[in-house]
Amino acid sequence: MSIAKQVLLSLLLVALVGGGWLLYQRPDLVFGAGEQPADASAAAGPGRSPGGPGGRPGGFGQALVVTAPVESDDDGTEVRAIGTATAARSVTLYPQVAGIVTAVDFTPGAPVTAGRVLLELDSADQQVALDRATIALDAARETLDRAERLEKSGNVTASTLSDARKAVRQAEVDVRMAELDLAKRTIHAPFDGVIGLTDIAVGDLINSQTAIATVADMSSVTVAFDVPERVAGAVTVGEPVNATAAAIPGVTIAGRISAVDNRIDPATRTMRVEATLPNDTADLKPGMAITTELSVAGEVRPSVPSLAIQWDRAGSFVWMLDGDVVRRTPVQVIARRSGVVTVAGDLAPGDEVVVEGVLRLRDGATVVRAGGGDGGGPGAGSPPTGEPGPVSGSESPATPRAVRSRSAG
Repeated sequence: MSIAKQVLLSLLLVALVGGGWLLYQRPDLVFGAGEQPADASAAAGPGRSPGGPGGRPGGFGQALVVTAPVESDDDGTEVRAIGTATAARSVTLYPQVAGIVTAVDFTPGAPVTAGRVLLELDSADQQVALDRATIALDAARETLDRAERLEKSGNVTASTLSDARKAVRQAEVDVRMAELDLAKRTIHAPFDGVIGLTDIAVGDLINSQTAIATVADMSSVTVAFDVPERVAGAVTVGEPVNATAAAIPGVTIAGRISAVDNRIDPATRTMRVEATLPNDTADLKPGMAITTELSVAGEVRPSVPSLAIQWDRAGSFVWMLDGDVVRRTPVQVIARRSGVVTVAGDLAPGDEVVVEGVLRLRDGATVVRAGGGDGGGPGAGSPPTGEPGPVSGSESPATPRAVRSRSAG
C-alpha cells in the first residue's frame, strides 16, 4: 500500500472517531439544538437541568442510578484457634521414700477426696523407731520431774536440772522425726479430683522416681491457644470464649479468658492466651483438642454494599449522593464479608451511595434515582399531578431535545 493511501486511511479513521465522540458529547451540534419544549423543566424535576450526562444540555438525559444507604459495622476480629485441654489442677504422685507396697487403696478412674489414703508402704521399721523414741521421751520426762523435786530441797545442781530439760527437748524431736518417717510411708490425695491409671501393685518395690498415678481436678479445664499480634492489645482477662470439641458434637461451651501472656512470640508473632471452661458433666478430658472462638471488639465503621466500591488510579472510592448530585468520596477498604464492605472514609450511617449505574457518573453530576426516589419528594421524576404521562408511540418528556427535533422534522 502506498504512503498516500496509508495517510488517507489514517485521516478517515481519525474523522470517524472524532465524529463519534462529537455525536456522543454534543449531539445538538450534529442534529441541531431545536426548540426546548415547555414541559422539559418539569420533566427534569426541581433544581435540575435537562440534558446529557452530569446535567449538561444536549446529552442523553440524566443518569439513572440505584442507591443504597450507608450502614454501620463493627470491624471486630473473630479469632479461631485449636488448643489442648488441661485440668484445672493436676499432679503426678511420687513416694518420698523407697519401700515395698503393702496396699493400693484406690480404683483407677474413680473420684477421690482430699486427704484420702491412696497407697501404703511397709512401715514396720518406722513404727519400731517411733515406739523407741516415745519410750525415750517418757524416760527423759521422768528424769526431769525428779530433778525439779530435788531442786526444791536443794539436793540437785543447776547444771543437772538444765541437762534434764535438754534431754526432754531432744526426746521430743526424736519422736517428731519418727512420726514424719512413718507418715512418708502413706500417700494421700492432695485435693479432690479423679485419679488415673497405675502400674503399681502390692509387693512392688518402688522409690522416689516411681510414678504412682495422676490426680486431676476436672471441675474445669484450661485451654491454651495463640492469638495474632494485631489483636493482642484488645484481649483481656474475663473476655467470653466459645469452645467446641470433636468428642462432643453439637455442643458449644461458654468460657472466659483466665490468663494472658505478657509477651509476643517473635517467631510466630502471636500471644499465648488461656481460657477456662466449665466441666460440670466431666465430658472434657485433659489432652482433648478444643476449638476456641474469640470475638475481639473493634471500631464502629461505615459499611456499604460491595457494588458501591469503585477503583481508579487514586485508589478506592464511592459515589455518594448530596441531594441529587453525586460526589466522589475516597474510602479505605477495611474488611469484606457477605457482600458488605467495611470502609473508613467521610461517610455516615444514613448517607446514600450509588450501587448501580456508576459507569456514566462524574463528580458533581445530577442523577435520577430508580423508581423516582431522587430526593425531590414523592413522585419526583414522574409527570406532574393532573398531567397525562407518556403514551405508547408518543414522545416521552425525558427524550433529548435533539432526538425530538429529528422526529419533528
